[in-house]
Amino acid sequence: MGVSMLNGGNRRTTYFVLSILLLSSLPMLNTVSADIGVPSELQAQDISASFDNVSETTTITWRNIEDVGGDVNLYSELWDATYHVYRHDSPITAANIDSLTPWKSVPACDRISISQSVDCRGQAAGTHEVTYQVGAGTNNSFYYAIITELADGNFTKTLDFNASSLYEPVIEITTPVRSPFNVQASFNTMTSQTTIQWVNYNALYPILPESGPDALQINLWQTTFRLQRSNGDILLQSGNPDVTKIATLPPTDSSYVLDVPQETSREVFYSVTYLLPNWTDEGNDYQDLRFLSDNAMSEALLEDNMPPNPVDTVAAFFTPLEDGTGQTTIVWDGLFSEENEVYKIYRHGQYFNSTDDPYAQLIATVAESVDDDSDGSFEFIYSVPYNTYGNFVYCVVVVDQFGAYNSDISLQSCADVDEDSDENWVKEPTNVNATFLGNRTTRVTWTDQAGVEGERYHIWRGGWRVQGPEFKSNPEILTWVGSVPDGVEQFDVILDEGLEDIGTHYFVTSEALYNCLGCNSTVMYKELVQNWDGPIVEDTLAPEEAGISNLMMLGELQVVDFEWKNSNEDGESYYIYRHFGDPFGDSEFAVSNYTDPGWELIEGPIPENNFATMIRQIPVPDDAQRDVWYSVIIADAFGNINPLILPGIGGNSLQVTEDTQAPRISYYIADEDGIPVTDNSLVRGEYTLRIETTETLNENPMINMTTSTGGSLTGGSETAMILLSQNTNNPNKGPEYFQTFSISSTTTAGDVTITINLTDMVFNTADRVIDEFSIDAKSPVVTIFSPTSEDDGSLYMVGDDISIVAGASDDVGIVAMQMRFVQNYGNSDSMVTEPWRNATGITISEEGDWTMQMVFPSGNFLPGLHEVSVKAIDSAGNERTSKVKFAVDWCIHRVSDGTTICEHSNPVAEEPETIYPELNATDPPYMIAWVTAGVSLLAVLVSLVVIVTAMSGPKKKKDEDDVGDDWMNEFIGTSAEPDMAEITGTAPREEKVSAPQDDEEDPFAVNVVQPKRRRKKKVAEDYDDDDDDDDDDDRPRRKPRKRRSAPRRKPPKRKRS
Repeated sequence: MGVSMLNGGNRRTTYFVLSILLLSSLPMLNTVSADIGVPSELQAQDISASFDNVSETTTITWRNIEDVGGDVNLYSELWDATYHVYRHDSPITAANIDSLTPWKSVPACDRISISQSVDCRGQAAGTHEVTYQVGAGTNNSFYYAIITELADGNFTKTLDFNASSLYEPVIEITTPVRSPFNVQASFNTMTSQTTIQWVNYNALYPILPESGPDALQINLWQTTFRLQRSNGDILLQSGNPDVTKIATLPPTDSSYVLDVPQETSREVFYSVTYLLPNWTDEGNDYQDLRFLSDNAMSEALLEDNMPPNPVDTVAAFFTPLEDGTGQTTIVWDGLFSEENEVYKIYRHGQYFNSTDDPYAQLIATVAESVDDDSDGSFEFIYSVPYNTYGNFVYCVVVVDQFGAYNSDISLQSCADVDEDSDENWVKEPTNVNATFLGNRTTRVTWTDQAGVEGERYHIWRGGWRVQGPEFKSNPEILTWVGSVPDGVEQFDVILDEGLEDIGTHYFVTSEALYNCLGCNSTVMYKELVQNWDGPIVEDTLAPEEAGISNLMMLGELQVVDFEWKNSNEDGESYYIYRHFGDPFGDSEFAVSNYTDPGWELIEGPIPENNFATMIRQIPVPDDAQRDVWYSVIIADAFGNINPLILPGIGGNSLQVTEDTQAPRISYYIADEDGIPVTDNSLVRGEYTLRIETTETLNENPMINMTTSTGGSLTGGSETAMILLSQNTNNPNKGPEYFQTFSISSTTTAGDVTITINLTDMVFNTADRVIDEFSIDAKSPVVTIFSPTSEDDGSLYMVGDDISIVAGASDDVGIVAMQMRFVQNYGNSDSMVTEPWRNATGITISEEGDWTMQMVFPSGNFLPGLHEVSVKAIDSAGNERTSKVKFAVDWCIHRVSDGTTICEHSNPVAEEPETIYPELNATDPPYMIAWVTAGVSLLAVLVSLVVIVTAMSGPKKKKDEDDVGDDWMNEFIGTSAEPDMAEITGTAPREEKVSAPQDDEEDPFAVNVVQPKRRRKKKVAEDYDDDDDDDDDDDRPRRKPRKRRSAPRRKPPKRKRS
């Protein structure tokens, strides 16, 4: 019909309709999509996103609403609205938006730049664009969405697709980081070298090539500005004076030392990149210049080895002291041109010009910060030792804040001074110091006086600062505690117990023979000017016992958590002792002493920490299970120890069970009937793993059952086992748990690894692994190679060998092969099924496949069909049987006619019954019969007439008339003398073979379908016997095997003509 319209008079109409359809498919003139959603919600419109694989950024664009639904005031609301942009790896909807965090917020309309609210609409200035920097190594699809925050603080979360939420995600693929990590640099002003260090990528992720033509190269860069992702490409620009490639290094270097020229002062940045040759293709190199792995310094490094200017105003003044020493004061003006500099002061016995002079003594380093009044002037007082006399030079060297200094010393930086310490010499030791060491010991030290030899020193103890005149008048005001010769300069005072003194003073006097006129004995100088020290605190009073607040075993950390109360003492320390026995015995008042046998020091001294309690964690060895007493002993700041140990709450000793023995298990796997399996190979079925733990657990064990081929029997993750019984009332059994699992025919075979995580009550954890089981859910494969099936024409004759050859393979392993015969297969009267027998002639290949070969004589089988079965059994007990039917036959060769007769394949068949057609009386054969019968009847009648006539006539002699009568006998089928043996059936039979006769075609004959049968001859009773011995008789002999006689063949029936 359509063709006729185009070809006929309706062609114009057809063209007109097509034109209308084309016009209707054209877009409207307005190119802006219609708004989606409710206008008052100010939903973002026409969201789109595109990813740029060069900058690795995604750009998101959208517009404001265009249609306000008649409410023009909505445009002004855009001034106070804000868009929030979200990113997620799944579609963003109102259902999940609250769980996300926006990465960008954008005003819907900027009132400053857009003064007319109508210009905020989407077709005017109401379009937006933001860019998201995608992280390195990203390879995923992401969705973007925008919600609107209205002026009243409410949020529009409608999120219509392709309006404010992407329907199709953006595929974002970025290059992973291919650069070193954590670049750091430090400048050494002493050596004027900068050391740059980094961590190589392959040290963390060894995937980048380090050898061969594709081996990475390390590029070391120096710039005057910080390198970032935004400006990294500048390294590839040649001729930039602010960029310097310092070195190209081998792939495994992780540091570089750069020599900085002398008199350098600069701020630089260092960065390290990799050049990856042939990265994407032959000849296409790659260098990651995004600087995402801290492979560029974020702050500049100051390399300043420019030495500061020297100090040019130095003066020195000496002041003698009464104690036989003196003080030299060095003053100088600092440098206002430097900040945070230090001044090093050197002393020498003569003028020197270098800090490297071996006899120049550095006596002080003065920081710029000591100038409290900031007037730029500095002063240092040097204590001149005893017996000093001579002219000494002091020089001041400036070191700037970066450690740079000039080792050469100018003359203006030095000053010399005369020093004489013998002036106003006091004949006493100096630097007397008394220190209470604790443990009832106070140590007194001093410096022997100068200018005398062989003196002796006496140590005195007093309760206050005794003056010389007091000591002279009453020597007993001080208590003498000991004396030593010169050169010792130390004495330990042993105090009595129970003291608590806070005002003790110690004095050291010298007794010597001085070079004085009229002196002939030693004299002790008693002025007590400089030979004392005090007051000091001496405390030999033992503190109170400490108190334990908590003692517990933390098995997962293998520590004993020991917490005790901090004493009110100041500066005390603590000692932790341990006892593995019973330190308190059965005493009514349990008490012990840390010095008693069995107590051993674990840790101490432990200083106090100014907190209310003290905590120590004491390691416990592996596989420990023991009861231990712990005690804390306190020693005050002076070493006084309270030795008592009191057990129990409130005391300083508690007992804890140290347990680092992870829980152990006993286990078995039971089948679906609850019977433990005895074979390590698990087959198809339902199983239950039952375990018994040695102790109570903190939580149910977590079990994970995997196979070596990557399968899982616990759903791919850990799962908690089910508690069967805690056995609380049975001390001989621990808690019992179980886990059920299934093995199907689709379960991949392999070794089973069962990991059970156990945590006891003190958080000892252990992963117990059971790995002696394997899965074998598949049956073996059995192939019979010989005998071949009788369907293929295979036939074994009596006397042949029957070779049984079969192979078996299994995904785990074969453990046995068996075979058996079914004789006379298919004959219900004589079929015999033999029992299974183990196969012999086994050969096992390297892959574990089995091959068997066994030989049996065919004489063991009667002629006929038989069946052989071969069974393979794998390590899990899976069985597979293959069967083949084969034929055995016994044949004889007949000499008389050259034919071979076989009992199975070619037996003599019974003569089939002749099938005659059913004919009607009017059929032509019957009509012929009726005619023949009539003719025969007529002949009989004629014959009777002739006989009667002949008998009535005279009898002729036989010899004369026999010849004439023979024709009649032959005509009527009789003879003059009938054979009675033949008539009675007693005559011997003689087989005759009649030659086939050609029947004439009978036009009235009926075509009767006769089965085509092979004509059988009578089996001769004489056989060709190859086993005849030396017998002259040519007659063949019958074999001794009993044979079934062949049936007699009926003579063929002639066709009727």
